Amino acid sequence: MLQPIKANTVDVIPQAVVGLSLHQVVGKRSEIATGGDDLDVFEGASFRLDDKLEFAIRHYQGHPDGTSTIYIDCRENDVETITRLIRKILDDLDIPESALRWERRDDPEL
Repeated sequence: MLQPIKANTVDVIPQAVVGLSLHQVVGKRSEIATGGDDLDVFEGASFRLDDKLEFAIRHYQGHPDGTSTIYIDCRENDVETITRLIRKILDDLDIPESALRWERRDDPEL
């Protein structure tokens, strides 16, 4: 179950990219906010999955239009677990797997 949260309380890192805009992914599930970090300015929304895992959906300036990136708690580093979490997030956000453009298991050393 997804729960929108105001902001992540943990550091998150990119784990998957989907070929849908941020507005298509987030829809009415949460407000989209503007933020920034050491990389750039982004728009995004943060969530908690099953009252445990924090993640974010973001689109950074300079990233291709019509894409969104799933950022997951950086403490999660097992590729198989990350792959399962991505599938759960896609399912809970009603994103078809065909929209997935890249995921950590495609390049686990990144």
